[in-house]
Amino acid sequence: MPKTKITIKDVAREADVNPSVVSRVLNKDLTLKVREETRERVWEAAAKLNYRPNRTAKMLRTKKSKMIAVLISKFSDLYFTAILEGIVWVAEERGYIISVFSTEEDRKKGSKCIETVYEYGMDGAILASSYIGEETLQQLKYSSVPMVMLRRSSREFGVMGMLADELAGVSMVMEHLIGLGHQKIAHISGELFSRSGLKRFEGYRKGLYENGIPYRVEYVQESDQTEKGSYDAMMRLLNLEEPPTAVFAFNDTVAFGAMSAIRDRGLRIPDDISVVGHDNTILSEHTYPRLTTVDSRMKDMGELAAKMLIDAIEGKENAGERGEPECDIKIEPRFIVRESTGRVKE
Repeated sequence: MPKTKITIKDVAREADVNPSVVSRVLNKDLTLKVREETRERVWEAAAKLNYRPNRTAKMLRTKKSKMIAVLISKFSDLYFTAILEGIVWVAEERGYIISVFSTEEDRKKGSKCIETVYEYGMDGAILASSYIGEETLQQLKYSSVPMVMLRRSSREFGVMGMLADELAGVSMVMEHLIGLGHQKIAHISGELFSRSGLKRFEGYRKGLYENGIPYRVEYVQESDQTEKGSYDAMMRLLNLEEPPTAVFAFNDTVAFGAMSAIRDRGLRIPDDISVVGHDNTILSEHTYPRLTTVDSRMKDMGELAAKMLIDAIEGKENAGERGEPECDIKIEPRFIVRESTGRVKE
């Protein structure tokens, strides 16, 4: 004999409450005014009866899928790990499922991912990837699907946006290195067509200018943000007639490649050359020596982005306090000093 499906009415009967109370308790509706013992009774009844909500039926009834898309550039980039951690934590608390798409640094694939968001009726999307076609981005302003854009200004696209304050972070880097007596400071940049690549390069040049240090074109090496690419870039710097005494790397991965090159040359960090990274990824405190870096507060960014998006999806009145279309919120960075930087040798 087939097993009878447990419904929300069965749970309500077991808990001795109205079915609407069961629905709101199981959906973690914080606006519901009931005693804590009632909430516990509902959860106990649902567990006892092994109740599983019918997500498809709920979607048809509420016209909400409770699914959010997150677009990242690539799964291997540690930068996105912390962002996803923050997003997932908030989404689970609010009863949403996350689908993660990697654009694989391909703008056409990025645009296809956006199409998938519409095709599958997802409630919203967080766009953390920089690889989405310009034409697709321009169409976002006509979309009814709420979206939050990370790491890129959203003003022209009519969606909510969040940026790390790149210039503030690099200012901390330059102040730290110059304060240690370094004048020969190199920069291994990311791709200079990207917003982050340009902003961090801009901050590097600004730091030199404000401290009266001449800009030297040979001290800037562009990399593809891989350890191999940054290893080669660092080798080019070490081959200079007058190599730098300090290096500011675009991100922690780039810093790791640079540190490998320095060690392979038989040099010591920071005794012979100081290295600073950016983003404070999980591996930065497990290198030897531990890496001085800028903490971009990526987990905080993910949490805030998820809260902004879900509030917009649910039409919460306070959504505007966290972000509105065509308005970028800036996340202030922190500077983490570890053992990879030291005073310049006399």
